[in-house]
Amino acid sequence: MSALSLTQRSPMLSSLFGELESSKPSNGRSARASSHGDAADQGFAATAILETVVSDLNESGHLIDRHQHDLVVSGSPAQAIREHFAATRSDLETASRLITLIDPSGVWAAEVVRALSDAGGRPLDRLHLREQATLRTLATIERTTLVRRHEETLKIYRADVRVQGRENAEIPVVLMERSHMTVVIVGAMQSHAVDALLDDLREACALPTWRCPNLLFLVPPGASTMTHRIKAVAWPLSVTVHVSDEAMTSPSSVWNAMLRVWNQVKKLPHARAGVRTPAPISFGLAEAASRQSTAPIEPARAQLALAHMLHLDGLLGCAVVDSNTGLVLARETREDHPVDMALSASTSTSVLQAHQHAARGMGLADPIEEVITSTPTRQHVLRTLPGHADVFLLTVLDRQRANLSTVRFKLQEVERNLS
Repeated sequence: MSALSLTQRSPMLSSLFGELESSKPSNGRSARASSHGDAADQGFAATAILETVVSDLNESGHLIDRHQHDLVVSGSPAQAIREHFAATRSDLETASRLITLIDPSGVWAAEVVRALSDAGGRPLDRLHLREQATLRTLATIERTTLVRRHEETLKIYRADVRVQGRENAEIPVVLMERSHMTVVIVGAMQSHAVDALLDDLREACALPTWRCPNLLFLVPPGASTMTHRIKAVAWPLSVTVHVSDEAMTSPSSVWNAMLRVWNQVKKLPHARAGVRTPAPISFGLAEAASRQSTAPIEPARAQLALAHMLHLDGLLGCAVVDSNTGLVLARETREDHPVDMALSASTSTSVLQAHQHAARGMGLADPIEEVITSTPTRQHVLRTLPGHADVFLLTVLDRQRANLSTVRFKLQEVERNLS
């Protein structure tokens, strides 16, 4: 028996992964045996499905039915789920709205799913995938549904992989592939772990089976280095990457951050149908609207535009900087006063993003034009380019010698040359 045919016959997979119908409470435990003969070695096989319904009370005193399913498997459960989704969610335009949570640190995803289940009074479905030979739990998949007034019903999934291995590691991937949005909750992680996570996600997004159009990273506030790493990844053009750095202090704060992005993208064509079109990194609709689709600035052209800047008295260094990555496209520095323009560019990128975030919070619709940071001895002048929202000009000045008005006038000349 093939993996797909068994998946179609399984009432557990039909309810947990298909279009969920209202579940009827059952008493005790019931075993449903699947006769599979020699098919166990050919892929996915279920020797028994054990279903229990546990009734308990939430904090508000409401009775909640929590459905738990034990599925004893052999072969590849990830491949069976992938084939089932390929059949039931082939068109994201018509498929039910689905969000998958990925939480490497294991801090918030489980709490968010449980809180949504309790708040909405909807069942929390758990699927325990157990190895046939040892009955150990390979992974647990949790799902709840969220019914919103005047909105389409949302399904929220998370997977907790218990046993290492390539086959088991693919279980979260197959959930992400057919979601409308994947939310990656990046908690306190070491640098190498963040790099490994981004590499795995980039490879997953490049798979031919990938259909999820939106990838949202929830990062801690002020994590500018982590944000730069996310933006520097060569994501496939079919995926729109969103980054949110709001404080995560409770399940409700995490959910609200997710919901804000979902409300922005849910009506976009590619967010619903999985249309594979070029998609930029997004940091909110207000900022995205201010970005203009222009050809990128070539480094040689940027270098030429900066050629006459060093003639200014008191100028220690200047650069053209990519505001998405913090990388320097072109630079000029004085040999007698060396300045680390790469470090200045990276730090100034974070400063610009902080000002943009604050401007949005104050309801300012216009883009940031200029940011000046001053100390008793130094001055940093940052100016954005009107025709290139992803690029800014940066100058480092000796405050005692430089004439700020002259510097700003010269920067406007560079802007015109790069327009």
